[in-house]
Amino acid sequence: MQQAASKKAILYAMLFGVSVFLLFPFYWVLISSVKTVDGLSMNPPMLYPSEFRNVDRELPAAGRIVEAGGDSWFRLARSPDLGAERAGAGEPGAYYVRLNEDAPSQLTRWWSDTAVSRLSPAAARITFAGSEVVALETDGRRVAVVSRMIRQSDSGFDELLFVVPPDGEATEIEILSNVDYSRVTRWKTRFENYPETLRGPEASFGEESTGFLKFSRNSFFIGVMAVVGQLLSSSLVAFAFARLKFRGREVLFVLLLATMMIPGQVTLVPLFSIYKSLGWIDTFLPLIVPHFTAGAFNVFLLRQYMLTLPRELDESAQIDGCGPLRTYFFVILPNCVPVLIVVGLFTFVATWQDVLGPLIYLDNPEYRTVTLGLEYFRSPYVDNRHLLMTGAVLAMLPVAVLFLFFQRFIISGVATSGIKA
Repeated sequence: MQQAASKKAILYAMLFGVSVFLLFPFYWVLISSVKTVDGLSMNPPMLYPSEFRNVDRELPAAGRIVEAGGDSWFRLARSPDLGAERAGAGEPGAYYVRLNEDAPSQLTRWWSDTAVSRLSPAAARITFAGSEVVALETDGRRVAVVSRMIRQSDSGFDELLFVVPPDGEATEIEILSNVDYSRVTRWKTRFENYPETLRGPEASFGEESTGFLKFSRNSFFIGVMAVVGQLLSSSLVAFAFARLKFRGREVLFVLLLATMMIPGQVTLVPLFSIYKSLGWIDTFLPLIVPHFTAGAFNVFLLRQYMLTLPRELDESAQIDGCGPLRTYFFVILPNCVPVLIVVGLFTFVATWQDVLGPLIYLDNPEYRTVTLGLEYFRSPYVDNRHLLMTGAVLAMLPVAVLFLFFQRFIISGVATSGIKA
């Protein structure tokens, strides 16, 4: 009994591990959809919505503004030139950060007292905006880094950190040399990603845009029409191959399956030329009409399922006076509901996720599909990675809902055979 319980526990543990492994990509996309841009850029990546903690620190400017080398500088801390290995290294001086219009820059250097001249500050306080908060591994203190300097030394490179407490009043700046530290993170969610994504890609940089809901409506319309076309055409062709007897049936079926070996890229240019001559470019027709001509894989799936249905069904229909079409509509199709749902799901998902077709045939922003709209969130000028992940979640929801409602039909439609008495 105990051995059986142990085996059962191990089995459940393995199933749980596999489930976590398979669901982790969905979890990652979901949490990334509510992260900030800085949160997505964190290294190493975090498993929850977060970002590095930054603070704004103000320091008094009185007596600390000098001029040196033709620029204004703010004194960080008085100290000998810690990293210099040259004559005069012990000369009195201080570390300064250069000011650009009373704002600290990224340039920090040491000046001797004889090389600077005192200036009257234009502002009472200098603000160090976005200072990183780090945790020192030596004593566990948390400090805000207002400036840093990397400089070469005989042993390689030295890193000097100029730090103050992250909270409260601060007047003096401490210099830390070559210390081990880690950046402090904080929980940060950004649910504004969703309304911003719904406004569309161009809206992220201030332009008028077709909303993401319009993209979803376009994709939904194309997907529904594609499903209707595939179900009607593929089931009718499959019925002919499965239930009707005519000369050359097997040869034609093999030729139909052989078309599955032709890559779509081979027919891309000829199809584009045909659609252009018909005036279908920049319309939904190239994305819908081909689905009314039956797909080889769907025909194969439906035919194999129809072959498992008893022939007595056709014979009973003939006795009742049904012809082939009435038998198809009123006898065969009602018994093929599971496989029809599978074909519909496969068709809708393939259409919903199609990028190449809309990219080639659609140009009007009003006609963009979900996948095409997501592509436009990728910009070389604006970092929209957070909106791209949010759009991926919105694009994934309809497909997830469909599989949630119709998952029980997938196995029965593909794996089962015949009808149960």
